[in-house]
Amino acid sequence: MQNNSGIDSEAGKIAGKVYFTILAANLIWLLMIFAAPLLETLGGIYERISDFIYIFFSKVCHQDDLRSFHLFGHKIAVCSRCVWIYSGFFLGVVMYPVRNRIANFDTPSLIYLFIPSALLFLDVILDMTGILQNSFFSRSATGFLTGLVLPFFIIPGFVKFFYEVNTFMRNKISYKN
Repeated sequence: MQNNSGIDSEAGKIAGKVYFTILAANLIWLLMIFAAPLLETLGGIYERISDFIYIFFSKVCHQDDLRSFHLFGHKIAVCSRCVWIYSGFFLGVVMYPVRNRIANFDTPSLIYLFIPSALLFLDVILDMTGILQNSFFSRSATGFLTGLVLPFFIIPGFVKFFYEVNTFMRNKISYKN
């Protein structure tokens, strides 16, 4: 019988690094979103930093003023749907170790990703076709639900990827020696 405690220990170390990297990156991402209007308000050099943040997020969001929340009299760096996708993702990352082992390689059934994504898609399509105008609530709710489930698919994928890369590199090095 093979002893897997070394494998579990190594997977746990890699998983911890992956998890905390995702958590830290998402926290920085959220802080930047809310820092933009604050920095804009402060003026001077801070306003230039704010401009950079708005430009940075313009690559991933339309930033429509009418579809965005405002803070300190300025829109936040992304629209309402995006802010809730990112907030839901952050909450999902925080909840992940409560529901799963961090070193988990298994993802849930795709139906858990399909349903919120389909609702989000439906909200967008109904609005674009003029059948039903979406609202701050519908954009926020569909964004939040989609963001909330994403970590349960992304974290196991990254953990498995980095575990396999690490195993491959370790085997490659030991083969040479």
